[in-house]
Amino acid sequence: MNVEEIKAVLKEQREEAIDLASNKRIISRDVPDLLSLLSIPNVLTILGVRRSGKSTLSLLLLKGKDFAYVNFDDERFRGFKELSKLEEAIYSLYGNVRYLLFDEIQNVEGWEPFISRLRREGKRVVITGSNSKLLSGELSTSLTGRHVDYVLFPFSFKEYLRFNGIKVQDVLTTKEKALLKNLLEKYLEEGGFPEVLMLKSRMMINSIYNDILFKDVVSRLKIRRVERFKDFASAVISLYSSEVSLNRLANVVKVDYKTADEWFSGIVESYLIYTVKRYSVKVSSLGENKKVYAVDPGIIQEVVVKKDKGRLIENTVAIHLLRKNQLKGVYYVKGEDYEVDFYDEQSGELIQVTLDGEIKDREIRGLVKASSSLGVQKLKIVTWDNEEEIEVEGKKIKIKPLWKFLLQIE
Repeated sequence: MNVEEIKAVLKEQREEAIDLASNKRIISRDVPDLLSLLSIPNVLTILGVRRSGKSTLSLLLLKGKDFAYVNFDDERFRGFKELSKLEEAIYSLYGNVRYLLFDEIQNVEGWEPFISRLRREGKRVVITGSNSKLLSGELSTSLTGRHVDYVLFPFSFKEYLRFNGIKVQDVLTTKEKALLKNLLEKYLEEGGFPEVLMLKSRMMINSIYNDILFKDVVSRLKIRRVERFKDFASAVISLYSSEVSLNRLANVVKVDYKTADEWFSGIVESYLIYTVKRYSVKVSSLGENKKVYAVDPGIIQEVVVKKDKGRLIENTVAIHLLRKNQLKGVYYVKGEDYEVDFYDEQSGELIQVTLDGEIKDREIRGLVKASSSLGVQKLKIVTWDNEEEIEVEGKKIKIKPLWKFLLQIE
C-alpha cells in the first residue's frame, strides 16, 4: 500500500469511528479516569476479550481531543508492516495530532518500537488489544514500564441495568427488587456483550465465541487440529467454577500435555477465561490446579449443554471480583477439610457462594476455619435471595443476595 491508499483506508475508518462514537445507544462504562494516565505522557493499553467495547470506550475517552484513529483489525491491513508510511498518512490526513488511537495493534509485526518512538516524541498513545501476552508481555519489554494497562470486561450487571434504562436507588420498593431479580435472571442468560444486547440476537454470542477462538487463538498459535481444539475449548468452558487439571483435560480430548498447556494458555491469553489460584503464603507449585471462570455468562449459555445455576452464580461473583480488582488479589482457599470460594485480598474478605435457600453447614464451617487460619474477619455468603447476618463461634457472617453484591449495595 502506498501513502494515498493508506489515507483512503484511514478516512473510511475515521467516518466509521465518528458514527460509532455518536451512537445514542452507547452507555457510559464504570471505569476510572483513564485519560489521566496519559498525562506523563504515557501509553494506555486497554485490554480485554474481543467485542467487549474497547474501541468504543477508547473513542469516548478521546472525544473532543485532536486524535488519529487506526483500526488494524481491518482486513486491508492484513500483513501490513509499513509503519513509516502509516505515520506519514496519519499526519497528512489528521495533521500534527497529540493523541493516537491504535485498535488491535498486535496484528502488526514490529509495532512495539514504533509505539515506543511515538511516546518518546511526546505523543499520547492509546492502544487496544485482545491478547494479554502480546500487549502486556512484549509491550512491557519495549517500554520498560512506561505504560498502564486496563482490562475491560463485557457489561457488568450494573452496566447491563444502565443499558436497559434502569437507575439503581439505595432504597428500593418490593416491586423494584422483583424487577432487579428478573433482570438478573436475564443477565445470566444473555450476558453482557454490548453487540449482543444492541442487536438483541443470541446468535451473536456464537459469532463472538468463534471469532475469539479463530482470530485470537487458532490463528496466533497456528493450530492445525482445529476441530480437536474446539472440543478442548468447549471442555475447558464446561468446567467453569471448577478446578481444572490439564492432565485430565489432555486425556479427555486425547492430546499430549504440552499441547493441552499451549492451548489452555492461548484461551487464557484471549481473555475468554480467567483462572484463580489457590491462596498460599508460600510460592505456589507450577503444577497446582486452578479454578477457571468464563468471561461472560452468555458464553456459558452458548457452549455448555447442562448449566448449573449455583456454578453460574459463582462464575458471576468471580468475574465481578476480577473486574473490580483488575485481576489482582483474587484467590480461593482450600484446607484439609474445608474450602472457601474466594478470598478478596484487596478488601480483606472471605466469600462463599451458594444457590440454596438454606445455607449449608459446610459453607459456614469453611468460612470460620479459613477466618481462623488466615486471620481474616470480614466474612460473607452470597446467595440468590437470602439476606441476614449470623454469628458463629464469635464471628459475624453477612449473607447477601447476588443482586446486592453485584451492585455493591450495603
